[in-house]
Amino acid sequence: MNILFLYGQILFVLLFITRYNSDITFRVIKSSILHFAPMIKLHHIVSLSDNPEYYVYTLDFTPINQSHVSTLLKMIFTNIPGEVRLRRIETNIENTDMILQKWNNMNNVDTYESKKLTKSVYNEINNIEIKNIIYMSFSWLPYMNLYKHNCQHFSNYVIDKIRNTQNQNYQNQN
Repeated sequence: MNILFLYGQILFVLLFITRYNSDITFRVIKSSILHFAPMIKLHHIVSLSDNPEYYVYTLDFTPINQSHVSTLLKMIFTNIPGEVRLRRIETNIENTDMILQKWNNMNNVDTYESKKLTKSVYNEINNIEIKNIIYMSFSWLPYMNLYKHNCQHFSNYVIDKIRNTQNQNYQNQN
């Protein structure tokens, strides 16, 4: 009888830790805005993972039709349409070069394909915490301007969402 009680307590503790312990690893990666000037790393990409040794999800906010010079020029003076992109990359979260290489290759698509890829990646996420964080990130207003609503503001917004989730989970533990 005592051994069953002990096993029950161990199982309860393991379930409690699994349910409320947030193991989301995240970081911001800086990448170039312009392909012809890769040394200017002003674009922010949030990478997050519940299994950072094997894969990461990347989130970023970018103008639609960013390859057109006119789009980038308009962004200086006015709001332009933007999109939140979500990608899954099979690599270690600390491997910045590999993340950026794969991320750049995945983003050579038009807006329709990009949105389709974002939706597909989102639908395949199993971790409920990550899925909720990304869902909240999709509520970011879909316009962009250079000064008050850009990729760096977006990355700060996502990091706040991650930290809030982790704080709530910590408070639930106590």
